[in-house]
Amino acid sequence: MKLSRTGWNNVIIFSVMTIILVINGTNDKLFPNEDNENSSQRLILPQHAVILTLAIDLPDKQQVLFERAGRSWQLTTKGLILAKTEQQIEQMMFAWQHSSGLVQAAEIVIDSDQRIVVQIALAGESQGRTFILYSLSDQLLVYQQRDDIWLALPATLAQQLLPISF
Repeated sequence: MKLSRTGWNNVIIFSVMTIILVINGTNDKLFPNEDNENSSQRLILPQHAVILTLAIDLPDKQQVLFERAGRSWQLTTKGLILAKTEQQIEQMMFAWQHSSGLVQAAEIVIDSDQRIVVQIALAGESQGRTFILYSLSDQLLVYQQRDDIWLALPATLAQQLLPISF
């Protein structure tokens, strides 16, 4: 059986259309959309955010400031003595960039005496982000002031996000 030039063109057109349909049909299964996976989970900081400064205001007027100095970090403290290695600081910054929590639906009322205020300046943003942390016995609550949402994280994550333990 011999096909004419028009016949071969039709075979090629239908073959390409079939391949396109197969690719479009399997695309969602191969590369699922992250937004559809779990909308109740949310990262503390945007994905791929670069932290420039991280200031922590602790109770009793103690303060810790981490500033990016080239590829390393500069640590400044007020009211306490803190010795952290470069690797420990990098792990803390990694925890801030990659931790996620469950979005809380209801407004939460907590004693404000035990709060820890964290201000983070990100590269590419003109204003810093403010977070208020409340360490409870079973979870760590994080209030994101900019987005007006509450996140609940495991209590053990407080040790990774903060340079001192409570």
